[in-house]
Formats: sequence, structure tokens, C-alpha cells
Amino acid sequence: MSVSDPLIKDIKGCVQQFFNVINNNGKIYDNYFYFILLGRTLEKVFNKGLIAQQNTLYFTRIIDPYAWMVSIIKAKSGIVTFTYKNCVDIVKERCDIVNNGARFRLLVKYCLAKKCLHVPVEFLMRTRRVHLFYGSNSIIGDEILAEIFLSVLFQISKIDFSLDLNNSSFLDCTWYIPDLVHIELVPCKKLGLSVSVAAEHGSIKIGDVLDKLNGLHITSSSKGHLNGILRSRKSKPINLTIAKAYNHETKEFFMPIKSLLKHLNLNCEIVIKQYEELKDEIIVHKKTCYGYDVKYLGFVDVGSVGNVKQVEKAMRNVLQTKVKENIFSANGMTINRINKNVVFEIGEIGVKIKDVESNEVILDHSYMKISACGSIPTYPKNVGYCAR
Repeated sequence: MSVSDPLIKDIKGCVQQFFNVINNNGKIYDNYFYFILLGRTLEKVFNKGLIAQQNTLYFTRIIDPYAWMVSIIKAKSGIVTFTYKNCVDIVKERCDIVNNGARFRLLVKYCLAKKCLHVPVEFLMRTRRVHLFYGSNSIIGDEILAEIFLSVLFQISKIDFSLDLNNSSFLDCTWYIPDLVHIELVPCKKLGLSVSVAAEHGSIKIGDVLDKLNGLHITSSSKGHLNGILRSRKSKPINLTIAKAYNHETKEFFMPIKSLLKHLNLNCEIVIKQYEELKDEIIVHKKTCYGYDVKYLGFVDVGSVGNVKQVEKAMRNVLQTKVKENIFSANGMTINRINKNVVFEIGEIGVKIKDVESNEVILDHSYMKISACGSIPTYPKNVGYCAR
């Protein structure tokens, strides 16, 4: 008679799917169906038969999987590897995790990525401490099932996972992670923050969630502190992390954010409608460019020095050298001649050069990347700039 458990069978099925993906040169990401299934099943295994309460002389101690997985790093044992201890320390220091349930999920992700999830289970089994945390009705507490489970974990340690370990804000309610948009804003006194972001990026929509401000995770406890954070960064770049409510490619909502929107009585159809309007705008913009009609003469490699003198030198080389070739050298500089009619668009956080006919972006530089700009008296209608 075979000894097994439905949960272990599910994990084995996920492992088989992972090896199929790897054999086809694929990668295993956070939102891959079988990875989500693996995470949920592992969570059930670690919670099944757990002795949640331990009575001591003076108080009752509440135990959860994360708590005992953290506690074993203090033990003097060669089984508990440095890699596992490092995973635990990283999760303990994360400020964007709200409870032990989310910490457990993040620790499991770290252990899968670092190939050490077998360590805590092996430690309990080899040091005969299983009975302290699990009853006989559990997988980890059953001698035979525990050995089978451990062998599967060893097999999992051979798999390479491509996980986003920094995306953890919603792990308290789901194994899925949202799409994130990272934005850096330059100082701006005249325009409001929301206007500057929405107008230039177009990637922030109604329903999206501000996840982090300058690296600080935004929670209900952050209320009243945001103005202070912005004041402390006055005249310095501001970094935002935005969690997207809706993926227009898969046409799916991120469910935890959708629940928040419903709680706020915000119609989810409004969120979807924004992306439909965006498609119409894209069709129009393919035919129309906004900006200054100019001729893009070319670009020059000026090396590591990017000051006004380099701008003037490069412009003279481009304008005064009479060579038919598109790529040539002059005065120690390599010049790439373009001679193309374009639109020069000056935005709030940078400049763009677009093709007149296709509206394709040829150059896109934020002001943070531009070190110098200018013109020369003999060619007052020409302008150039140095950028990284």
C-alpha cells in the first residue's frame, strides 16, 4: 500500500511542470499558475497539524509557520545554513510586510529563489524537534510523509526561479503580485505632483495605488507623514512606485486592488474605460506629432566629458565638415549624420525627438541625463545638447 497525501501529489505535479518549462528554456515567474499553486500548497502543508498554542508557566505562546522557521536560526546546527539564515534576516528587516502570514510567504519565496526551503524541515526532522510544533495528523509530523515531503523539497532546490522579491506589498492577502511602475520625478515648484506624473508618463490611471514614496512603503499609518517626506526631499528627485490596478494586455484586474476600489465605491468600469480611450489616443497620435518641426542633423560621441564646450565643438564638426558619408571622423570625434525631419518635443521632465511620419521616438532623454546644452553664434538657429 502506497503512503502519500494529496498535498504532496499537488507539489509533485507543480515540480513536473517546472521542469517542463525549464527544458523548453522558459522561466518561472511569480504569477505563473503552477507557482501560485505551489505556494498555496506549501502554505497548507506548513499549517496542517500545526500546534498553534504552546502553554508555558506564565502565558500562552501562539505559534505560526513563520515564527518557528525564524526561531531555528538560533540553534547551533550544521543543518541550518548561512544562506537560510540570510533569507530569514532579510525578511525580518523588511518594513513593507504587515503580518506573519505575509512574512511566511516572502520567506518561502526567498528560500525557493536561494534553494534552501528544505533546511527548516530537515532541521526539525534530524534534531527530533518535530513534536514541538506539529501533531501526528500533519505531514511534517508524520515520519513517512515527512521524508517524502523532504525529498520533494530537495528536488525543488534544483529549480531556478525568476522571482521579484521586492514586490511584496500584497502578500498578506494573495500569492499574486501586481504590475509595478517605477517613476523618478525632477523638482518642480509650479506644477503639482499629480499633474506632472500623469501628463508626462500617461502610465498612471485612476485606481492605481501609490505603493512606495522614496522607498517608504505607504500604509494607513503613513497618513500625515507624506508631506514631511516630500518637504525633506525638496529640490531633490522624487521616486514613486505605483501598483497597477488593471493589466490592459491580459485584461485582468489585480484582485486585492479591485476589492479596495469596490470598498471606495469606485466603479471598476471607469478604470477599464481609461485604457479604451488610450487606444483611441494612440491611433490619433500615429498621425499627429506635437512639438517643434526641426531637422535632426546627427549625433557625436564626445566621450566622458559633457560640457558646453563639447556641445560647441560637436556642432561645428557636424555643420562645417563637408563629407558625404553618414559616418565619419573629424577633429577626433566620430560623427553620425542623420539629416531627418523630426519633431522636437520639450516635456516637463525631459525632451523627445520623434519621427514626423511614424511618430516613433528616436531619442528620449530626461533632464537628469542632460549635462549641457547650447548653440554657437555663427549658427544661431541650431542647438545641441550632451546626454548620457
